[in-house]
Amino acid sequence: MEALNCPKGHGPMAQKKIKKQKTFKGIDIEYSADAFICSECDLEAGTVQSAGDIQRAIADTYRKKIGLLTGQEIRSLREAKELTQQQLADAMNVGVASIKRWETGMIQTRSMDHALRIQLQYTIRADSYTGNREISLPRIKLVSETFERTFRKRLLKSGNKLLFLAKYLWYADMLAFRQLGRGLTGASYAAMTYGPQLNNYRDLVKSIQESDVKDAEVLSQEELRVIHQVADKFSDERQVYDAAHREKIWLESKMGALIPYSCANELSEF
Repeated sequence: MEALNCPKGHGPMAQKKIKKQKTFKGIDIEYSADAFICSECDLEAGTVQSAGDIQRAIADTYRKKIGLLTGQEIRSLREAKELTQQQLADAMNVGVASIKRWETGMIQTRSMDHALRIQLQYTIRADSYTGNREISLPRIKLVSETFERTFRKRLLKSGNKLLFLAKYLWYADMLAFRQLGRGLTGASYAAMTYGPQLNNYRDLVKSIQESDVKDAEVLSQEELRVIHQVADKFSDERQVYDAAHREKIWLESKMGALIPYSCANELSEF
């Protein structure tokens, strides 16, 4: 970064990394930024380059906080798969300019983030984050309906945040992975403010509701046993909600981070 002199005539300004706070898109964030500070008058200044760096820092901090892949994560995952930006763009059916922008600071939509994860994160680390199974929306619906029949109440509703259903699904998937070596649905889960949640659930709810359970692999007796084990443990919605918030797995995860199935052995409620 080029050096700057204090515009008030106090000589060279010192380059420092400072913490800044900002409300961005309605979210309060704290980010680090390089700036020049005058030791005499405390005036803060930056360059064109630093302004660009600040915008990227704000964008990535925001993306982390709401559970989107950051520019660095997109680039690192792409390079780990040995894909060029053009190859990734072709796989996602988007222009290469979109990949370049997402990697350098532009914030992707949740639907595009989901598409990125399918091409990058899901395939690279499927065992860790999808429980040794490809994600199946019909299966998610089938397991949801099995819980609904058990409780004789609707859990998969339009317009809600799946606050309770997501916890039942999370426990069932994690417990099945621990006991059977494979999850039930292939869903990935993120640590969110209100506990473990289906990753990118806002983009998935409608698709789950519209999926046909006839397309789902039939649940085995062992898998049904896991579902009933979870249902028997948490017969009330508030019980499963509170239990998920006591889990060390969730407590020690960064907000927005995916929760690996490898943590299933750390479940404290079972």
